Amino acid sequence: MRKKQAYVCDSCGYEAPAWFGRCPMCGEWNTAVKMSIETEDVSTIDTVTPRALADVLTDEHMRFSTGMTEIDRVLGGGVVPGSVVLVSGEPGIGKSTLMLQIAALVASDKDVLYVSGEESDRQIKLRAERLGIPEKRVSIATTGDLSFLKSLDVQRFSMIIFDSLQTLKLPEVPSLPGSVVQVRECANYIVSLAKKTDVPIFIVGHVTKGGQIAGPKLVEHLVDTVLYFEASKTGYRFLRTTKNRFGPSDEIAVLEMTSLGLKEISDLSTIFVEDYIPAPGNVITAVVEGSKTFLVEIQSLVSKPLYGTPRKLSNGVPLDRILLIAAVLTRRAGIPLDSMDIYVNVAGGIQLSDPGADLAIVASIVSSFFDESLPKGFAAFGEIGLDGSIRPVIFSDRRIDRLKNSKFSYIFSPDGGEIVKNVKEFVKYLGGIRREPL
Repeated sequence: MRKKQAYVCDSCGYEAPAWFGRCPMCGEWNTAVKMSIETEDVSTIDTVTPRALADVLTDEHMRFSTGMTEIDRVLGGGVVPGSVVLVSGEPGIGKSTLMLQIAALVASDKDVLYVSGEESDRQIKLRAERLGIPEKRVSIATTGDLSFLKSLDVQRFSMIIFDSLQTLKLPEVPSLPGSVVQVRECANYIVSLAKKTDVPIFIVGHVTKGGQIAGPKLVEHLVDTVLYFEASKTGYRFLRTTKNRFGPSDEIAVLEMTSLGLKEISDLSTIFVEDYIPAPGNVITAVVEGSKTFLVEIQSLVSKPLYGTPRKLSNGVPLDRILLIAAVLTRRAGIPLDSMDIYVNVAGGIQLSDPGADLAIVASIVSSFFDESLPKGFAAFGEIGLDGSIRPVIFSDRRIDRLKNSKFSYIFSPDGGEIVKNVKEFVKYLGGIRREPL
């Protein structure tokens, strides 16, 4: 084992063999930290014998449940032993509450270790009492120093939770907790620990003011699953999967914060369309997020500008998508929207990335432009092309079935229900049905 000296930027992780005043990568001054890096002699490295993939045995029932159905789904069906899950989100959104709830549910069968570098044992105890959860098999360690794990029998725990990554430190790393170097080394140590012991680990991560996970991007590459906690304006919490080596990476779970902790919401449609009232600009559509198909309400307001320059604003749908749809309606359907204010909102505060909502946005804008309500039971989905065509979207059958189960009778789509092929034809349809009595 040989040691070499290196200087690492405490801000971005840039490494150099000599001291530097200003980091050439991030431009920060006086961030160079001297580190001793151990390198192994090639002659001492153990040889590794490759194995045939066919000889590797797997267990069909290796996953286990967290005790929360929605969390199991975003994880791809449960917790995989030896996996590392990174959970991030804004301060106060409920990350620690969720972790403590999962710890209590999993601990009904085997002990769980909860390591907190942010709170004292008394604070954790008070939260557990407030949530009304049992704590008999939950062990806590209120420290950020990871060195205590070296003398601990880690394999007696069914799960380990670290809250949070930015408070952890390794004594041999000469850097402060939360620095890029310390976060990187702690993440490497935790991932190695999980793979060596086959114990699943959950890590809570902070986010920057820009909404990104604090620390180097390497952390997201190292872990197996990345979950983002988001809050809507209605108070509901959305847990999104952005990376998952053991399942789909586009799942979403909806949770509600109550006095007894986070409560699962199994059907999103009860939140977003429960109080739906037909009005000019209001349209229902079916969207797909991972394995879930649910209904949302699109709201639009088209009006003459109060000032000289028309405004286009959007909440819940990317503004670029609204500008594209408005341009297609102006050019292909002859509706003069270029000189109008257009405001589009998705009820409930959810952010949509599904292109299947395009046709509902068209119907919503046209309904508001003519200031006439569409009939009760109207719904639409489909993607809009620049040529004015209405293109099919994935999982059309699931969307139609979901709408029919909710008693929607006017279902417009490019490949099911009332079939429409282009925007001009669709606007004509709207001109015919919007005058029917509600």
